[in-house]
Parts: sequence; C-alpha cells; structure tokens
Amino acid sequence: RGTTSSQIINMAREAGAKRVYMASAAPPVRYPNVYGIDMPTSAELLASRYSDEQMDEMAREIGADRIFYQELDDLRASILEEAAAQGSSIRGLDCS
Repeated sequence: RGTTSSQIINMAREAGAKRVYMASAAPPVRYPNVYGIDMPTSAELLASRYSDEQMDEMAREIGADRIFYQELDDLRASILEEAAAQGSSIRGLDCS
C-alpha cells in the first residue's frame, strides 16, 4: 500500500533529509498471496499499479526520491546458491 513507507519517508524529511531513497530486499509485491496469508487486495498494493519502468512515478507517490527493489531472479538465485552451499536439496522455489 505504501502507507508505512510514505510515513517513514515523511519523518525522514521532517528530520531534515534532503533526499530519501527507499530500498527493499524483496521484489515489489503486486499480488496477494495465494496461500491464505492475510494481505491487501491487488488494488490496494502500491506496486500493482506500476510497472518496473514506472518506479520513479511510484517513488513520487510515496514521497521518495528513488525506489530500489530486489530483482526476483536475483533473489531466487541467491537462495538456491546458498541452499546448495549448505547441502540442501532445494531445487526450486514457488514465487507466487
């Protein structure tokens, strides 16, 4: 939804920040989880209204100068790489 992010960004600006960048260790959440986790609907999720090419517009909506998200492929690769290094038999992930 962006509500918490925009509040934190606003607090940073009120404290004197000249620029505010938001970085997420997760990919943008655009769809509710299909496994029953209580999440907002797609319409309520901020990232659902923006494509990857529109991140600057989303940043403006929440008051940030820029937004950086983890790429899903990079996240998947890092998890599988670490799982292999730990001797895990994990071969894939459900990225719903």
